[in-house]
Amino acid sequence: MTTDSTVHTSEPGNDPSHERDIQPATPPASGAVRMAIGLAQGLALYLLYSSWTAKDGLAMQPMLFKPLLLLALFVPLAAISGLVHMRPRKLLLWVLALTALIAALGVYDVWRSDFGQWLTGDALAKWRTGWDSSWGASPLLVGLLTVGLFIAQSMALAASADGRWIASYHSYFALAWKLLLQIAFATLFTLLLWVVLYTGATLFVLVKLDFLHKLISKAWFNMPVSALAFSTALHLTDVKPVIISSVRKLLLAVLSWLLPLAVVIIAGFLAGLLFTSLQPLWETRNASKVLLGTTALLVLLANMVYQDGLPATGAPRRFITLCLRLACVLPLPLVALAVYALGLRVAQYGWTVERITGALTIVVAAIYALGYAAAGLRRDPRLGLVAPTNVAASFAILAVFVAVLSPLADPARIAVADQLARLKNGKTEAGNFDVRFMRFEGQRYGVQALVELGNDKDERFAAVRERAGQALAKAYRWDFAPVEEPKADIAANVRMHPEGRALPPGFADFDWRHVQSGMVPSCLRRKGESCDAYLVRLPGEKREQILLLGEHNPPTLLAENGQADWRVEGFFPMDQSCRALLRQAAEENRLQWQPSRQSELRIGEMALPMTKPGSGIPTCKAPEPAAPQR
Repeated sequence: MTTDSTVHTSEPGNDPSHERDIQPATPPASGAVRMAIGLAQGLALYLLYSSWTAKDGLAMQPMLFKPLLLLALFVPLAAISGLVHMRPRKLLLWVLALTALIAALGVYDVWRSDFGQWLTGDALAKWRTGWDSSWGASPLLVGLLTVGLFIAQSMALAASADGRWIASYHSYFALAWKLLLQIAFATLFTLLLWVVLYTGATLFVLVKLDFLHKLISKAWFNMPVSALAFSTALHLTDVKPVIISSVRKLLLAVLSWLLPLAVVIIAGFLAGLLFTSLQPLWETRNASKVLLGTTALLVLLANMVYQDGLPATGAPRRFITLCLRLACVLPLPLVALAVYALGLRVAQYGWTVERITGALTIVVAAIYALGYAAAGLRRDPRLGLVAPTNVAASFAILAVFVAVLSPLADPARIAVADQLARLKNGKTEAGNFDVRFMRFEGQRYGVQALVELGNDKDERFAAVRERAGQALAKAYRWDFAPVEEPKADIAANVRMHPEGRALPPGFADFDWRHVQSGMVPSCLRRKGESCDAYLVRLPGEKREQILLLGEHNPPTLLAENGQADWRVEGFFPMDQSCRALLRQAAEENRLQWQPSRQSELRIGEMALPMTKPGSGIPTCKAPEPAAPQR
């Protein structure tokens, strides 16, 4: 359980006798029982596969077939893992509880994706084809079940080993790592078994004997054999706990040294935000994902150093301990930034499936961040709050997984309800309502909502009714005509500078939706987008032009031809550091224009050439020398 004997010499995890405490004696018959369960699992999977390929029996009843498939995949593995470690009665109750939960989640997963009764045309035909050909649950369900059952199984084994509902942190740590390495070794063993079988089949084919090649290609052979091999490998690694413990120690000893590097990089990133502002972060549009991923990396590396607790005595390595303390504090600002970034998007556009998933992830991340920050800031040399924080977060992860995979907090259900509410209270205009999201991401709830909107006689939703019917007939999410956006309120979106200046006559009434240019700033096209405008006069020009600075577009120059007809004259590609200087120079009326074949803007000693619409973005790299001609 430790990385270095000089660091954790007093921990019980370094005592081999304590390792045996969580590893009960293995009865001789346990191996045969585990292999029998594995063989039964393989046969069950084969029977389900046969029904699906024949398109009869259970395969024609998705409400039965898909939950049974999930049960055949996961429940036998839980039984094999819990055998010996749990008393028969507890193991039976545990397996029954898992069976009920997995079956319920599987049934709900099928129900939420069953919306064929509302589709029409090509969409209905496509849905029926996919419904008939799909024999598995949704990737989200399988992924979360895999991770969630690993956490739940580890915690159940630890509780059984300690004989109480909430086990000691040492037991959680030891059994979770043991189970993880067992699964890794069992997977490797199964893969290598098939490498050997395919090698043997190839050798026999060389001498015109193809019986082995035909045998291993049969589903009735390869499915039971794979399940049997996996269960056998789980048993072999279970009866040798010392090997697992040694591998874990070596792995953690090596990987723990990645923590200092991660701390330096992440601390440098947070310090850099003090100088660059948060605007570049928001412009990435995926700030929350990156920040939460960084938090997860910090938590993982911190636990590789913390392991099952810092020592009560001995001489800890001061540098690593200092890095661990810093790593405990850094997640708090990362999660706070993620909350702020997500809040901005939700306030602007409402909830979507992705944002709800992000919010639930933030709930778990906040538990880690708050608990770790308290541990890192306390004068506790052992950072004792890390252990209870990990346990609390594990329970929270399980609760979030169950909520997401059930009606309790189904992201599709919540997102559809929120988008409908925004439509009905006027926050989302009928012309901007995202029917594509409802059709392809809202699952049953979104499709049913489109049907209801199509039948709604309220004149406020007239712009939605026709598009809702079209969406129900679409087979592919990209098979949508572009939506005509309402005209933006330019007078409200554009802020003139200096304060008190007015927009040029006719500018606020000009309809930019019909300008054929991809560089029209979003504040001229969409409601709720804002930008700043400055009147400028280029050398040789008789009329003033508008320099427009927005958040989501490069600085853009707009010109008018004298007949109230505006156009995009060009734009200025630049990074965020240039934008701050440009705003300051524009406010102080210090902009310099360099007349040339193409207009050039100067900020101090920096020259920025204007790019015409349709041309490429200029680069500052020196051109490569031309090859000499021969």
